Amino acid sequence: MELLDFWKLLAGLGMFLYGMFHIEDTMKQMEGRAFKLFLQKHTKHKLSAIFSGTIVTGILQSSSIVNLMMLSFVGAGMLSMRNALGVALGANIGGTFNSWLVAILGFKVELGKFTLPIIGIAGIGLIVFRSKKRIYQISKFLMGFGLLFLGLEYMKGSMDSMIKDFDFSPYLQYNSIVFVLIGFIITALIQTSAATVAIVLSALYANIIPIETAVAVVLGAELGTTIKILIGSIGGIAAKKRVAFGNIIFNLFTSAFGFILIVPIIKFIRDIIGLEDPLLILVAFQTFINIMGVIMFYFFLDAFGSFLDKRFTDGVKNATHFLPNTSPEIVDTAIIMVEKEVGLFIYRVINLNLEAFHIKEIGDFENGFNTTYENKGFLPDDLTYIEKYNLIKQAEGEIFSFYSKLAEEKIEKNKRIHLDQLISSVRGAMYSAKGVKDIMDDRKEFSNSIDELKFDFYELIRSQLTEMYTDLIKLSSSKDNTIVFEKLFKLLEKVKTQYEDRMDDAFREAGKDKLIELDISTLFNVNRELFASCKSIIFSMKDYLLDAKHVEKFENTTSFIPK
Repeated sequence: MELLDFWKLLAGLGMFLYGMFHIEDTMKQMEGRAFKLFLQKHTKHKLSAIFSGTIVTGILQSSSIVNLMMLSFVGAGMLSMRNALGVALGANIGGTFNSWLVAILGFKVELGKFTLPIIGIAGIGLIVFRSKKRIYQISKFLMGFGLLFLGLEYMKGSMDSMIKDFDFSPYLQYNSIVFVLIGFIITALIQTSAATVAIVLSALYANIIPIETAVAVVLGAELGTTIKILIGSIGGIAAKKRVAFGNIIFNLFTSAFGFILIVPIIKFIRDIIGLEDPLLILVAFQTFINIMGVIMFYFFLDAFGSFLDKRFTDGVKNATHFLPNTSPEIVDTAIIMVEKEVGLFIYRVINLNLEAFHIKEIGDFENGFNTTYENKGFLPDDLTYIEKYNLIKQAEGEIFSFYSKLAEEKIEKNKRIHLDQLISSVRGAMYSAKGVKDIMDDRKEFSNSIDELKFDFYELIRSQLTEMYTDLIKLSSSKDNTIVFEKLFKLLEKVKTQYEDRMDDAFREAGKDKLIELDISTLFNVNRELFASCKSIIFSMKDYLLDAKHVEKFENTTSFIPK
């Protein structure tokens, strides 16, 4: 084998992988509401979950995207672990669609006349239409498609040269398990079984290897695909480990099933199905073992899910509810989950602040925070106030950590602005909780005081806080930016007026010598901290509920109030 042939093979592999990267990246950007709604709607039952995983993976050409979306649904409580396993099984079948595409188009259709024009037009489109998202994404997809098949042409050409210059027959005498290991190693290194299958198809097309050897390598590739999800689950929560382990068991089973029955299955495909072309036999074999594996696993999904539930449990509980199973790589889904998590965060802070002043949970308003986040990881009753506060701080850290990972992804400008507003909302809510926490000792002193002046001040605060938080929770269900803007602004003015009135009352009482110097200082400090806390939670709601245009207007209108 000449060195040039080796570099041609490597260049072909590089172009193929880069083409796959472009296609997958395009699909990540284009995945949106339609795919999410489809998965959410059609994963209620095991059988429909399997079909949904198959169809969506076939369209997106990436089982990893589907698995990440599915994990997000599990984390949000929209999909059970059993049905999630069904989606994962279906994704294995859907992943073979790419093999059929390469086998049929790459070797049965002459694409040479079309590949270069596609790459040329796509390259121009990527430069000229950078500001036109839809055209840019289409150009990117076409570039990936063109590079994928150009790379395949290079691999085919290098294989043709290799068979003329090199005798592979001595190496074909090795046990089939060796070729399974080769397929596993190659796929584990390049992180995609599609490229491994393309290499094998090229070798098979050039008559370098027999069909049995090609099948052994592809079986190894099936196992190699588990490495990516296994690595992604390391250090993750239990749900991710369950999915990873479930995939490993399934792929081990199907690969072992295929390896033991290589000859009978090939004979079945040739004699019963009637396929004679080795390329089609190979991809049919890959599809067959995945379908048979799904059929056999289908009847044990519930038991399999229970086994995984018991095998993997979370040692350390997450403070967040929606983010642990969400992948930042799936941007649209991730932003939706961040929005849900921030809503839950604000709801937790509001109720913690109410608890600090012994105000019972207020209201049971339709479509507000109370109904939206019912039973969604609320603050446990058996925790002390400080333990609940620390749990909220942990949640804040987990949200910020997820945001930092999500910020590295490609995000449209308007979505990034919305995401930044959500993070600002978290900060505002946390400031509000901290303000209340900082005056807890003073609050206890005032609530237990036999001094009527101090106790009356405490009761006044409780009454005003109850009114403010009742209005905020009612407002949480509103979708009208204009109404929210007006009510938040009036609420802020009301809070400011109440703060100033309390300060005036404190000065009057101090002038009558009804308060000692220490009490005067404490009362002023409590009043300032409470005003800052109320203002922070209002600004938090502003960032959470309003769009960017109304947020800017709100900030300009309230610029007279220090933040």
